[in-house]
Amino acid sequence: MADLREQITAGENFLEKLMRKIPGFEGYKSREQSRNADKIQRTFIAKSLRTEKGRISDIGQAMTRSGNIMMLGELDRVTRLLEKVTDRIEHAEYGYSSLFSSTKVDVMQLDSLYEYDLGMLDDVSRITEGITALEASMEMEDADPKGKLKNVERAIKDLDQKIDGRQKLLQGVE
Repeated sequence: MADLREQITAGENFLEKLMRKIPGFEGYKSREQSRNADKIQRTFIAKSLRTEKGRISDIGQAMTRSGNIMMLGELDRVTRLLEKVTDRIEHAEYGYSSLFSSTKVDVMQLDSLYEYDLGMLDDVSRITEGITALEASMEMEDADPKGKLKNVERAIKDLDQKIDGRQKLLQGVE
């Protein structure tokens, strides 16, 4: 995925470029573009996670059809955890700070937030790989599907912890 901040800036029209010359507007516009890039990024992450949730649902349906219902409770728990994490990412704070807020969010913090969110894509990849391994283990008789499901759960929990870290970064704690 190309850097969204550059794509947003490149899409400015003549009037927007002219307005950048107004004192104080440059910083405002940069912050707004950083927030937009971050929102687009988090929306992409949430959409990817919803796709993975669908794959887990398909695994559960296949297990039910085959009569292998031993892991359905664990699968449901992991699905709920994934839904919770997806919602947290999708509805995370944008990095706005009001005029009178004690915590000011500047462009550098927004850029750090964007980079932090970009790092979450690695966790999404781990979840995807874990679900692929789980699917493969369901097809093999001697595989360990419970172990694979635990790996998926661990990847989701790691992403959940990163969301906590994101909140700390936004508050300037980290």
